[in-house]
Amino acid sequence: MADQTQNPLNKYFRQPQMHLKLPSAGQWYAAGSIEMPVTGEVPIYAMTAKDELTAKTPDALLNGQSTVEVIASCCPAIKDPWKMPVVDLDAILIALRIATYGNEMEFVSVCPHCGSKNEHTANLGHFLEQITCPDFATTVKVDQFEIFIKPQTYYDVNKSSLQTYEEQRLLSVVQNETMDEEVKLAKFNKLFRSVLNMTINSVAKNVAAIKTEAGDVVEDEAFISEFFSNCDRSVWNAVRDRIKELNDGNSLKNIPVSCDNEECKKPYATPLMFELSSFFV
Repeated sequence: MADQTQNPLNKYFRQPQMHLKLPSAGQWYAAGSIEMPVTGEVPIYAMTAKDELTAKTPDALLNGQSTVEVIASCCPAIKDPWKMPVVDLDAILIALRIATYGNEMEFVSVCPHCGSKNEHTANLGHFLEQITCPDFATTVKVDQFEIFIKPQTYYDVNKSSLQTYEEQRLLSVVQNETMDEEVKLAKFNKLFRSVLNMTINSVAKNVAAIKTEAGDVVEDEAFISEFFSNCDRSVWNAVRDRIKELNDGNSLKNIPVSCDNEECKKPYATPLMFELSSFFV
């Protein structure tokens, strides 16, 4: 058998199933974390068997590593998915699902009126067309500041989710009725400070820069976080409310469906979550 320096099977390797225009259009990626084609659309590949196994690994799902590895495999234009702006996450996951399993996805919801379980079929292409990027170009002008908002990275959002999970676990410990009251108070105070810091850091992660009336532009993340720990309530509220407004603008948060129960038939809205743990099964 002749010595083969190149795998003769490589011409049978998977090919892109579709090309996706990212909601971010490639903005907010750190240098070197994306290789944007001249077409402005990134190629999307179907998942491999290895990707499917990765998507079902419990520990990796919890810490976000599964999502990062599957995106790196199926959307190789994104070199570092941890640094991906989170506004692109839903679009990429939907595209991966379409590329791997097709355009339709079955899911189950529970009617809030009668408690019946209902089966539905979602047209993922329709959802993909609905995804747009929130208006981060509009700045927040409050007091003597102009504040520039940006989306968080997947790393920041995932870290915040893990912290929230840990805080909820600690809260259940603090609520333990058998715990000594002094110990409980100490743990609660520690938990309160942690939640407070997490809230401030989360808002700071959404701020790209702060411009003062003197014309100074501050982009340093540590300085911005320190500012939000010491700024007036009016500034904090204005920025927090703007971030909430941008987050609430997600058109995929709830979708309209109807109950199949003949005695009910009432319409209701149900969330369709695009996450690896339930999306790729």
